[in-house]
Amino acid sequence: MNKLDYSISLRKKGFGSNEIKKRLKEEGLEESQIQYYLKKSDEIFLNQLINNKSESSGKTVKGIKMIALVLSLLLLFAMFFGYARIGLLGLFVIWSLIGYSSFRK
Repeated sequence: MNKLDYSISLRKKGFGSNEIKKRLKEEGLEESQIQYYLKKSDEIFLNQLINNKSESSGKTVKGIKMIALVLSLLLLFAMFFGYARIGLLGLFVIWSLIGYSSFRK
């Protein structure tokens, strides 16, 4: 296994820097190589965490907005078919929720 992949897998398992240093010394690496692998594994691990977090939160927000827009469209049709008060009230509520969630970032 690649030493960099090994140090990243140790990070994913929750090992701290001291424990990773001990494991890499057991593998026979020098201090300069250990520092390099620690730094690189930290960068890669943090980038993976940030990417995973942003992808998962973006999907849920888009889904909620899509559902709200579909409900808004249904309420708009209901308004045109004679349910004006229900349609206008519902549109106001859903559009205010969409506006609130858009500016919440």
